[in-house]
Amino acid sequence: MRGGKRDGAGRKKKPDHLRRELVTIRLPLWMIYQLKDNGEIGYLIENQLAKQDFLNLPDDYEIGS
Repeated sequence: MRGGKRDGAGRKKKPDHLRRELVTIRLPLWMIYQLKDNGEIGYLIENQLAKQDFLNLPDDYEIGS
């Protein structure tokens, strides 16, 4: 068998509460440049928010996943 859809193949879907949503924010240009230099902006912000203790993270959330 070559190619095509197979049972059990592919990435497993995340639960709804762990899916990412697009959020638009306005940041100063200097801040955007520094964030871009350090990697993917969305993941950087998510990781920093998760590491700070002002959010209650779900039990099945893994920082950096």
